[in-house]
This record gives sequence, C-alpha cells and structure tokens, in this order.
Amino acid sequence: MTVLEGLLDGLNERQRAAVEAPATPLCIRAGAGTGKTRVLTRRIAYQAEIGAIDPKRTLALTFTRKAAGELRDRLAGLGVRGPVNAGTFHRAAYSQLRTRWAERRMQPPGLLQDKRRLAARVAKQAGMSLSKAEVQNAVAEIEWAKARRVCADRYPAAAAAQRQGLELDPALVGDLYRRFEAEKAKQRLVDFDDLLMLALQDIDDDPSYAEARRWMFQHLFVDEFQDVNRLQFDLLRAWLGDRNDLCAVGDPNQAIYSWNGADAAYIDRFGEWLPGATVLELTDNYRSTPQILAAGHCVLPAGADMLTAHRLDGPTPTVTTHADDHDEAAAIARALRDAKGPETAWSSMAVLARTNAQAAKLAAALGRAGIPHRVRADARWGDPDADPSADGQRSPSEHADAVDVATFHAAKGLEWPIVHIAGLEQGLVPISRAQTSAEVAEERRLLYVAITRASRRLHCHWASERSFGNRTAHRSPSPYLRNILNATETNPATSRRPAARGRMG
Repeated sequence: MTVLEGLLDGLNERQRAAVEAPATPLCIRAGAGTGKTRVLTRRIAYQAEIGAIDPKRTLALTFTRKAAGELRDRLAGLGVRGPVNAGTFHRAAYSQLRTRWAERRMQPPGLLQDKRRLAARVAKQAGMSLSKAEVQNAVAEIEWAKARRVCADRYPAAAAAQRQGLELDPALVGDLYRRFEAEKAKQRLVDFDDLLMLALQDIDDDPSYAEARRWMFQHLFVDEFQDVNRLQFDLLRAWLGDRNDLCAVGDPNQAIYSWNGADAAYIDRFGEWLPGATVLELTDNYRSTPQILAAGHCVLPAGADMLTAHRLDGPTPTVTTHADDHDEAAAIARALRDAKGPETAWSSMAVLARTNAQAAKLAAALGRAGIPHRVRADARWGDPDADPSADGQRSPSEHADAVDVATFHAAKGLEWPIVHIAGLEQGLVPISRAQTSAEVAEERRLLYVAITRASRRLHCHWASERSFGNRTAHRSPSPYLRNILNATETNPATSRRPAARGRMG
C-alpha cells in the first residue's frame, strides 16, 4: 500500500472526497460523530504528500490547546514531513506579536490573567457599586463587544439593539468598558481579545509585513468553524489577504457559543463570504446508536438534516421523573453504580447538566455516594489560553477512572458510552433567559450536543421540584422531552444503513 493509499484507507466516499478535494476555499460541514478530526488531519497529510501544500507553511487553527495538541499528535502519526503549526487563534496571534515586538526591540506588554479582578478594582475606583456576579456579567459583556469589534462608545447602542434581558444598564457597562481599557493602557497590559485585535492591526497597518506574514503561512485550516466570531474571522481574512487557500471544518448544528460572540453565519454563508467556495457534507455518524441519533435530531430546529447511523440498534433512551433534585441526584448515583462492572469503567459514563450550579450539586451527590468523579470545566470561554504560547497539555486527571460531570457546553467535543442528562425542565432546558427565536434555537442545538455525546445509552432526567438556594420551586418538564419520547417510540432503525468503510475519530 502506498502512502497515499494509506491516507485514504478506511474513509467512506464523502470523507474521501473531502480529503482529496483540490479546490479551495473549502468548507467541510461535518455532523456529530462523522469523523471531523480524522478527515481534517487526513486532508492536511494527503495534500502535503501530493505537494499541494507545504507543511512548514501551513497554519491549523483550533479553539483549545487540547484540540491543537491532538491535531499535532495525529499529524505526526500520519508521517507528515515537517512540523505543521497548530494552535489556537490566541496562540497564533501572540506568536505573531512577539516576533513583531522583538523586531522592533519593543518591551512586550504584560498579559492580563484576571479580567474580573481588574474590572472590580476599576469599578470600585469609579464609585460603581457592583457585586461579584455583576462584575462577572460586565466582563462577559465586554468580551461579547470585543468579539464583535464593538468599542466602548458604541457598546450601549449595540447592546440595546442586540442584547435582550440584560441585568446591567448598558450605559454603566459602556462606562466600565471605557475605564477598563484605559486602566489596561495605563498599566501596559493586554488581554486575550487584545492579542487578536493587535495582530489584525499590525497586518492592516503595514502592507510589507502583511505580505511577509502571508508568505510564512500560505495554507490555512480552521477547526470548529461554527464557533468563529467576527474578530477572529476578520483576522483570518487578513492572514489570507487576496488568497483563498482556506479549509474550514465545522457543524452548524453544534453552534452553541453565540452568547459570547461566535457567529454561525460564517459557516452557514461560507460561499457568500468566500466566493467560489466548495461545500461538502459529512452525514455518516459512527458514534451513536440510531435511537440516540433520533432523539438528538428531534430537538433540533425544523429543517435540520438527519445523520445516518452506522452503529447497531441500542436501547431506547429513558426519561425518568423524580420527586425533587435531591432524588434525581441520588437516582443518577445509583444508576452509575449499577452500571459499573468489569467491562464498564467509571470513565465510560458522564452526567451532564445545563448550568454550573447543577453540575456542582450533582458532583457533590456523587462524592457523598463514594463514586469517583471529576468536574470538567469549559476551557474555551472560561480561560481560553492561560498561556497562549503554551503547547497543548493533557491533564493527568483525564486518564483517571472517574465519572465526568460537565455542563452541556463543557461536554462539547467529548463522548461517552453512557450519558445521564439531568434537569431537563422548563427554565433550564431551554434556559429561562433565552427569549428570542435565535436564542431558543441555540438552546435546541445545545441539547442536541448533550444528547449526541452518548454512544450506547442515554438517560434523561427531570425533577418535579428543584431548590435554588433557600427557595424550592415546582417544575415542569422541558418541552423537548415530549419530542424525545415521540422520536424513540417510532422506528429509528429506518435512519440506519449498513456500515460504510469510513469511521469516526
């Protein structure tokens, strides 16, 4: 078998077409469990092998250091000759800026590690009486604005037009935003969003430098393209210049970060942004049973494409009603213990919830039951790159045998044979603050992400009563639970066909 044959071996027809496609710009819309990372790495390796791209002139962009590390590991395993530069947008921008600062013999600014602490100090100095939660909300709004390239002066109007149900006065946030930026400048500090903005400014302001940068990285690949925000997209276009050598991979049905600036329009309208683009679809799912895929599809907005399952039939997803959230947590703990056996590791199971507060309570319940567990944080938005220059590192806890407890957002990109989804109630799923049609549609996609993390067994839970601090509230089931029940009562095997050669991962 030749090298090229090896790079195409095991791919189904659509996967192979995505790997071999000669044209760029190219958008690969890859549904959940369709082998997105496998196709992306095979494409880079294949195009390098035929001489279409130079690995040393290739930049692969991801959203987490872990994803970048996995990309590099896979490419090395495929025998790509020459290192491919793979990292987050922040890491790539920071690398560009450090080189630029060194060329100019400039003292680099400090990197702000804790926005909330600085924002709290600025608010106090300005006489703003803000709680810790309000400071956190204000920082989130500043991040939302910077992701959309909205300056402090324009923030109040933009927030009034685009943000509904804000707990803080937009004028107050705009004032804090302006003071926050001024204090950073005074202390010669930059934050993670500034890295992207400064890198873009460098290219826009210096055509000669822009050409040198574009020569250095001539072939661009972007993973999880549905999560790109305006600032990242503008920087990506600046890195491309008048070239079109871009391959983007993503899934519009897993667009779940618009609240923090991500804009799925860039993948939905890829051909409009980049005329002449080729768009390919991957729809063969190798992760989940037909029953789980049917449950996931039924919660998506109308018109979403159905993935084709390639796993054998599995058990019907269950829906369980509990008296209260304490009973729910205890029942999930018992179910996990009952499922544990010689062939079922703790790490093959996960408990997912919509909010951090729910996840914390569930983790505490597992702790009381003596079940080993770990709580997974969402590295994408909590602290996207504590050190943008660092390579991807794997936490030792990732290899421990423990049940994962995670929010829906933190579960994205992961999978487990057995998944319990807790708190499927009105007000949590969809979350009460989702008011517009776009926000509700995103809540549907978020539940879809949670459901499609399961490969073999899916268990859904809701409680008739739930405590919020010292208050207990009566609850009603999520409107999506009826869809799940209806979908699993039909014959999901009709969406299944004999397994093709390709596979996920």
